[in-house]
Order: sequence, then C-alpha cells, then structure tokens
Amino acid sequence: MKNFKIIVLTLLSLVAITACVDDDQEDFGSGPHIVGFRNAQGSYIYTDNDLDPVQIFEPINLLGGSNGTASTENIAINFSIDPSSTAISGTNYAINATGNTIVLPAGEDFVKLPITVYPTTLPGNIPKTIVINLTQVGTGNAVISEEKKSITITIAKCASDLEGMYSLTVTRLDTGAIYNFPNEQITELALGVYVTSTTGPYDDLTDDGAPRNGFIFKDVCQSIVIDEQNLGDFYSNLVYGNPDETNEVNLNTDTGLVESITMNYTITFAAGPRKYRAIYTKL
Repeated sequence: MKNFKIIVLTLLSLVAITACVDDDQEDFGSGPHIVGFRNAQGSYIYTDNDLDPVQIFEPINLLGGSNGTASTENIAINFSIDPSSTAISGTNYAINATGNTIVLPAGEDFVKLPITVYPTTLPGNIPKTIVINLTQVGTGNAVISEEKKSITITIAKCASDLEGMYSLTVTRLDTGAIYNFPNEQITELALGVYVTSTTGPYDDLTDDGAPRNGFIFKDVCQSIVIDEQNLGDFYSNLVYGNPDETNEVNLNTDTGLVESITMNYTITFAAGPRKYRAIYTKL
C-alpha cells in the first residue's frame, strides 16, 4: 500500500507539471522575456542581539519567454513600494537601488534586489512589512509577470521557541479526512525557521528519495509563514500557506510557553489543490 501511494503521488506530481502550464494564462515559451519575483513572500527575524544593519536579497527571475534563451541585452526593471507597507523606508530598511530601478544583466537568469534592514529600529513582537511591486520594464524585450509582480517581505524582532515534540491532527478540509501523528517532531533550522516531520497525510516521502517528509515554515512573532516549496523538497507538487486562514502560535497566558500551533496550507495536485488544517499540540 505504501509503495502504491508513492507511485500514485509521483504520477500525480508529473501530471501536475502539465496542468500548471496548461492553466497558466501567460506564455512562458515564445514571445518576450518574462520577469518576476522568485518568491511571493519573505520573512526575516531578528533579536535584541542584532545591533548592526543586515543585508538581505530578494531574487527577481527571468521566468521564461524567447524559447528559454537568456536576454542578449540588459533588462532594466522598475519597482515601487506599495502604500500598504508598514515598515518605514529610511528608518526600518533601505533598498539599495538607484532610482527604484534594478538591472538584470544580459545573459543572466536572475538578479538580487538588495535591501538593508535596521533591526534596532524594529518594535518588539510587532512585524513590519515591505510590499514591493514591479511596475515596468525600461529596456530589453521583456514584460512583467502578472502572477509574480509583487512580494511581501516581513521583518520583525521577536523570540521563537517552537522546537519539540507534538501530537498532530491533520484534517483535509474538502473531505473531512483526519490523519493523526502522535509523535510529530518540529526541528529548528535557524532563528525562527523550522521543519516539520510530515506534510498532509504523508510521513514516508523519504522512502522514495525525498530529502524530507515535512515542510519548512517560519515563526514571525507567533504568526506562521509557509513559503511556497516543493513537496518533500522533491516532488513537483507545491506546498504553501493559506494567508486568508489562521496560522498562529498559541501561548499559555501565564507561562508564555507554547501550547499549540495551527497551520493551514495547500498541496497542489493535477486534479486540483487540497487544503489541510494541521493542529500541533505540545507534548
């Protein structure tokens, strides 16, 4: 049964590649080059010990077009800061690009947008956001991807201590199917960055060569961020958080210790996305 499940998962993953291309309204083959942010969101966590400015980078990719060939000329990409941003430019951060323009050099397939963050200016446990929109392409035979034109970057100063053992209940929301994992391990990879032991109903992805069974998430002042990633860092199926649903850490009001974590996320399949709600109860 386990082997059958993995085979079916692999087949669905391969079909999902075609489904994603067929459903995409943008032409990633011929025509002009297409540029856009690699990620739709990013998050960076700091503590009171971070006293110096920190340099971060968000890639802007050459996503397709011109039959997959790189541009033979520089592509100048203009951007703007969305008014919905809560971080203050010049105080909490600075973008190191003259005239709100960054250049993707000829022959390259991505460029890093450099951002300097000033951790000492961030209030404790209150995340701030930088929302950046790509607005137009100044030079080169290129256009901006409608789906990848914006990124929301969260910067915050807060503590995080979620590593440990949990009792996990996962519910597939469209069918009501429930999966229980009584000994779920959450492991810390870096400050505020963690990896789970399972994803949806899957706890055996590594049996077929996947690097991990779980997914990576970030704790931003008790708010959970699940960036888009491949299932098990192996399959073409994508895993990402549902931003319109509650993803949070619940703390004991007396001790401040973690009691539970709620995560809502999606796994994509050729037949359509499947949404899951995972509730982790600290053991």
